[in-house]
Amino acid sequence: MADPISEAKAQEATQNYAFRNATLEDIPALSSMIENSLRGLGKDHYSQLELDGSIGFLFGPDTLLINDNTYFILHPVASPSVICACGGWSFRKTLYGADTAPGRMPEKRNPEKDRASIRAIFTHPEWARRGLGTMMMRYCEGKARGGGFQRLEMGATLSGVALYEKCGYTRSGKNDVVKCPNGEGIRIVHMIKDLEADS
Repeated sequence: MADPISEAKAQEATQNYAFRNATLEDIPALSSMIENSLRGLGKDHYSQLELDGSIGFLFGPDTLLINDNTYFILHPVASPSVICACGGWSFRKTLYGADTAPGRMPEKRNPEKDRASIRAIFTHPEWARRGLGTMMMRYCEGKARGGGFQRLEMGATLSGVALYEKCGYTRSGKNDVVKCPNGEGIRIVHMIKDLEADS
């Protein structure tokens, strides 16, 4: 894998893409895009049954993030409706998961002692491997920093772990296995990162 940070910075320099806040009207398109991302990019890490059980249950839009204005869409400058990548951050205690996922914790985190969470970063397969997912991650990290947080955490999909490690995240040693309605268990890897003062 090439250096993802360098790829993201190169894309940022082109100014061919722009960010916008996701809205509730985007939910159908986001649901479709997240499914396409998981089925296209996650098939080497999750079985067909695991994907079938988790998409729309564990993986999908979180309307609380949208209402908090902390979930974003990356799109070509000329096409705001095209979702190349999506992702967000959160000052709430829920670490990952769609509205329907278990373990929702809407309580707020304290920047003095808690980590902000980087949430639900997905890239559409047609736009993959161009640095756009990392570009989204960097944008979300900047927004979390702007929200007063210097330390981050995430619940990473298996397909994202290698990329996030290259972007400075480390495995904390915690792993979750989320039981889906069809009985499949989805493994989520807990990862952490401390932001550098000059990044």
